[in-house]
Amino acid sequence: MDSESKITALCLFCHAPLEAEEDKEFQSGDMIKCNACSELNDYDSVVEVAKEKGTEKVKNEVEAELKKTLGKLFK
Repeated sequence: MDSESKITALCLFCHAPLEAEEDKEFQSGDMIKCNACSELNDYDSVVEVAKEKGTEKVKNEVEAELKKTLGKLFK
């Protein structure tokens, strides 16, 4: 489980990946325009959804690793 994971920020409306100019940085309160559907996404909401997805991904990886490890112990 030493791998690095990447979570893509998705549009809250059409679920397309949100992309910004390389030098553009966002902060709390900013609105991010989706290139696919042109809707404005609240930065804080996008970050919260990404955190939830990241947490779920890590949880699933930990559970899978535990099952694998415990399975070896009880053979």
